[in-house]
Amino acid sequence: MWNQPVSAPGGPTPPHAQDAAGLPSLKVPLVMTIAGAVTLAVGVCLFIAALRITPTVLPQNDVAVKHDGTAVVLVLLKDAEYGLYSSDTGISCEVFDPADKTLDVHPSRAKRRDGHPQVLGFRSTTAGSYTVSCDGNDKIIINRALLSPERTRGDAMLRASFLFGALGLITTAASAIWLALRRRRRARVVMSRLLGSPPPGVPAPYASPGSAPGYVPAPYAAYGPNGMVQPTAPAMPTTASSPQQSAPPQGGYGLAPQQVVYRPLPPPDGGQGA
Repeated sequence: MWNQPVSAPGGPTPPHAQDAAGLPSLKVPLVMTIAGAVTLAVGVCLFIAALRITPTVLPQNDVAVKHDGTAVVLVLLKDAEYGLYSSDTGISCEVFDPADKTLDVHPSRAKRRDGHPQVLGFRSTTAGSYTVSCDGNDKIIINRALLSPERTRGDAMLRASFLFGALGLITTAASAIWLALRRRRRARVVMSRLLGSPPPGVPAPYASPGSAPGYVPAPYAAYGPNGMVQPTAPAMPTTASSPQQSAPPQGGYGLAPQQVVYRPLPPPDGGQGA
């Protein structure tokens, strides 16, 4: 066929499931196992990174801010998103950084698990002391923001980690089982070569119906890269030669004896009885 591989000079090209030595190949299942393990490792790394970059909002980190407009000085981190939480959704706040510059305070609607809703949010510039003043009808607390670019990236990485982890786990498990089965089959073929017996699934040779009497097929000698090594032609059984028939005895003077034929005499009286 035009799309079939060209046979090598030493024999036919081995199938895709075999290596150059004619043994079951471990290349594909091994590559799949490694790929699955790498995918699983990527999922684990993404999960760890998502946990590290996602800000954690803990109730013990809440700091109360007076809601009568009194300024409060707070020490904040560098380039971090903070939220102002209150049950009063109409609060207004002003924030000044360590350089006494007014920061942008934007609406940010979210709700914590403990029931405190986030109303406003702002982002710090440098680490240092910040001045915060708010007006409202209910108590106000400040903490890390629920809504932030870091949390958005962390959520995306967390979802990706679950996808990569599940795909890597399934691929690794399936490929490992495939590799174990292929190794077992490979060991069987190696043992069959050492013992000189056909591998599983290959019938042993039998004498053909038209073979000569006494013909016994030669056993499998070995299995090479291209299958069974063709055994040498078995020797045909030799039968004992029949002794040569001796020549008939010859008479004297080198002449064969004459054959004598005896004929009965005719009855008397013309062939009629008395």
